[in-house]
Amino acid sequence: MMPASTFTEYTLTELLGWPLLHFVWQGALIASVCAILLAVTRNARPQLRYVLACVAMLACLLWPALGILQQWQDPQTISLETAIQLASKASISLDLIWVRQSLLTAQIEAWLPLVVSLWSMGVLLMLMRLALGLMWVYRLGQHGNDIVVLTQQWQARTNQLAYQFSIRRQVQVKFQKDLLSPVTYGCINPVVVMPASLLTGMAPDMIEALLAHELAHIKRWDYVVNLLQNLVLSLLFYHPAVWWISKRIDAERELIADDMAAAMLGQTRPLARALQVLDKLQIAAMPQAAMAANGGDLLSRIKRLVRPDSQPWHWKMAAPVLGIAAALLLVLQTQVNAAPEPSVPVAAAKTEPATHISAYVKTSSEHVLVLDEQSGKVLLEKNADTIVPIASISKLMTAMVTLDAKLDKDEAITITKEDVAGWHTNQVKLQPGAVLSRQNLLELTLIPSSNAAAKALARTYPGGKPAFVAALQSKTASLGLQATHLEEAAGISPNNRSNARDIARLVKIAASYPELRSLASRSQGQYTVARQTYDYQSTNSLTASKDWDISLSKTGYSKIAGRCLTMRTTIAGKPVIMVLLNAKNSDVRTDDVMHIRTALEAAKPG
Repeated sequence: MMPASTFTEYTLTELLGWPLLHFVWQGALIASVCAILLAVTRNARPQLRYVLACVAMLACLLWPALGILQQWQDPQTISLETAIQLASKASISLDLIWVRQSLLTAQIEAWLPLVVSLWSMGVLLMLMRLALGLMWVYRLGQHGNDIVVLTQQWQARTNQLAYQFSIRRQVQVKFQKDLLSPVTYGCINPVVVMPASLLTGMAPDMIEALLAHELAHIKRWDYVVNLLQNLVLSLLFYHPAVWWISKRIDAERELIADDMAAAMLGQTRPLARALQVLDKLQIAAMPQAAMAANGGDLLSRIKRLVRPDSQPWHWKMAAPVLGIAAALLLVLQTQVNAAPEPSVPVAAAKTEPATHISAYVKTSSEHVLVLDEQSGKVLLEKNADTIVPIASISKLMTAMVTLDAKLDKDEAITITKEDVAGWHTNQVKLQPGAVLSRQNLLELTLIPSSNAAAKALARTYPGGKPAFVAALQSKTASLGLQATHLEEAAGISPNNRSNARDIARLVKIAASYPELRSLASRSQGQYTVARQTYDYQSTNSLTASKDWDISLSKTGYSKIAGRCLTMRTTIAGKPVIMVLLNAKNSDVRTDDVMHIRTALEAAKPG
């Protein structure tokens, strides 16, 4: 027999979607930590702040990448249909490991395809933007030789400065009439393109200072870092934190180049004056595919060159702490990496399987049991033995006890204040003094799940409510429902408790009552009070669907019990009993039911 393995199935949407969404809080956390570190090192050398910002940018890339890798390697959830199909294969033994999925997770997951599609379109546009920028820079260098004589003179000076910087690569310098700020591009064969207009607006020492600044970028291979930086921006364009970190990298990079240029020249004023000229020109931002001398805050750079000063602490520097707190709060509230349930139910296995596989299956209902009524075989189960509140599913037993007493169904019963006290359904609002037959009350108890009707049945039971509760508990014991405890008729009490296994047995027994089958399978009905007729519908909307063959159904709801449902239906030609307890809302409970039916139909032989 082969060793146990884990079945994984994933789509591109799941592979990319969750890591991209997780990066919303991850990016905020990275940027907040980076901001604090930059504030602490505000008076240190710009090289340190540059490294910190680059590390933050690298973390922005690696954290989602690790998330994608984890999505790839870790066990992934599969659909129930796929799990049952695997179980039906002759050579496979399948363990279904149920994975808890919150309502928020289910809602987010429904939007994942759109999120990934929008992200893909954004990445494509950002890459096109980067490609256009590279093309612009390349064409700029190709045509940037408008003043041949000056180019030759400054090329010689550039070679001298490159030698002083210990740059062994050949650096070309060109002049372009339509350019307003120096631009550097290229790695192996770097090119510095200077604006021709600066030749008449700047003294030679100022131009030389700008050249030294650009050569500092070349010395540090900043163009390579800038390209990688733009690739990260293209991939994570949707997060403001990435743009902020990128801006800080640009600013610190310019400060480092300023320091290197000033150290090489032995003075700071020529570069400060050159930057002042650039500031007066109010140059528009250069495409980010190139390194431009007007990067960062020009005025702060000028001030730093002319009169270096320590930066004081400001209270706004503590703001990133709030960002960290918000990111941590977000991850705690929207944790979506669900953990497997403690119990590991086993699907039907073939004899002597050749392979043993664990399949992780999502479900919204906390407790599930699906039973083949004819054979008694459990088809699916999840936490079926856990005892929990069952709310209005208790009314099935209320109806059985009422029918067992063989009371007059036509007896007129008057609704009292005690009956209508407490919470009731919106569609059936019985008022004190209303007169209905016991048959009407039985219908209202089972179909629209009226609490007032159930209370009235218990109150008018021979011997009153105490006798009715005693009858409930006696009936429970006689049926062997050891996990079931009932202490009132409507299911309002949180002490009305059972488990999915007991409820499945209760449904099977209730189905032996012809009148219960007739009433609890109806989708609607009417009742008359004081000659006025009112309509009502079943609390299980599936009873009105032509796609379903439901012979008995009962729902339940309370804050503590959640959305509960049990029903007897026919799937793939066989009577099946389903029990689903403690779902977050009716929609996800219905989704679970639909998935179960599809799965069982897919597993039908032949």
